[in-house]
Amino acid sequence: MKIIIYALGTLFEHYSNQIDWKQVVALADKNVGIIKKEYNVPVVHPSVICNIDYDYIVIFSNKWFDEIRFELMGEYNISKERIIPYCEIIMEDRTTGIVAFYKEFCRSKGCKRILDLGMSEIPKSCLYKGMVCAEEAMLDGIPSNKAIYNENIYDRIYQKNAACDKAYDVILFGLEYECLDTFLVRIIQKSKYVLFYTKYLLEENSIRRRILEKLKTYGKVKYISNEIGIFWIIDMQNYNLISDLSIYVVIHKNYHLRLNDAFYKPLCVGNYRMEGYLTEQSGDNISYLNKKINECTALYWIWKNTDTKYVGMNHYRRYFYNDKNKSVDNYLDIYHISELFEVYDIIMPEAYTLKCTTIQEQIKDSIDNQLYQIGYSLIRRKIEIKCPDYLQVFDEVMAGYSMFPCNIFVTKREILNNYCEWLFSFLIETAEEIEVDGYDAYSQRVIGFFAERMWTVWLRKNRVKMKELPYTIIR
Repeated sequence: MKIIIYALGTLFEHYSNQIDWKQVVALADKNVGIIKKEYNVPVVHPSVICNIDYDYIVIFSNKWFDEIRFELMGEYNISKERIIPYCEIIMEDRTTGIVAFYKEFCRSKGCKRILDLGMSEIPKSCLYKGMVCAEEAMLDGIPSNKAIYNENIYDRIYQKNAACDKAYDVILFGLEYECLDTFLVRIIQKSKYVLFYTKYLLEENSIRRRILEKLKTYGKVKYISNEIGIFWIIDMQNYNLISDLSIYVVIHKNYHLRLNDAFYKPLCVGNYRMEGYLTEQSGDNISYLNKKINECTALYWIWKNTDTKYVGMNHYRRYFYNDKNKSVDNYLDIYHISELFEVYDIIMPEAYTLKCTTIQEQIKDSIDNQLYQIGYSLIRRKIEIKCPDYLQVFDEVMAGYSMFPCNIFVTKREILNNYCEWLFSFLIETAEEIEVDGYDAYSQRVIGFFAERMWTVWLRKNRVKMKELPYTIIR
């Protein structure tokens, strides 16, 4: 196996003596200009990886694994299947990470009846049930030959498979099971989900591969890969799926979008063009204002030129996740969207709260002070004239510390229409009147920065049922 090691920080240094250096063909890092040649291996910038013969890129980072993977895929057109975490080549116990994934999955899916098929990983890192699921949940276990017994964790432990006849929300399928007997097939078919863990290098374990192929026959298969490994989710549920949905992915430079769901539709803004992609310069548009109000020109285009019942916007490589499992495999999908819109009216990014500065001061401190003063006075005056009943809310948001960032959303068409009718009643005039020539390019976007905060203003004024989701923060 030929590998390229990526990210040469403290984690790499910590494990450097455990690496089989005969397999390493290069080291890579964005800061290659300040890194010396090490271990007699070439150190390269990621932009030249495409010129190297290799099998896998191994990322030495836990915290930034998915962000680095996202960038390698998008910026440098590297296949996701060739990017793996460092634990694939280092002997390291992954139990804690596996159990953390189990816990988040059960929380996000509302699983109250859980069966641990194997009883090896959970007792290794958990002292009591609350460490893996809610205390009020039912957690049963069926031991394998590697089981660890802890009476504080399980409500019931079945010594014989046949004794277990309950229906479970999720079955945590242990790595030790080498066959699917009649009992397991029956209990799996009664459950909502089966959760199954493997390493990335699946070809190294033929038993797990055979089990995985068998499990795939029972329901819809999805996998989520992260810095620990690959979690396979077999979903046995039936869904009433939304069909009339488009989420527009706004892009302004060359980037390799890898979106499997057809409802994600790339939309080019500014002067950027890509053959086969939509462009905001078609139809009814205000693309001439792009350098002043950023992605709001795309928002205007979506409002005026599309008509799907459900609509959303992601921009500049930001995507919603289905839940707190941050992985390129876990972007918001049609199943979760359909489930959420049975209850909610709009999906928004998780609000963030500033610690030491207000929303207004945040904008002021980031751009030219004179242009900030001009922009703030102008947009506030337009709101006062066009929609005076929103002025107090605008002032409260500007003087506050919390907001919904990034101008990304998914919502019902009538909500988008109501919001855009309000927003563009004053935003276009504001952008047209402000003079930005002579200022730096970032400061010229002053009205766009205020516009990003307008979802927060509008949502404070209007009662809608809202769901917040985590999102990518790639810039």
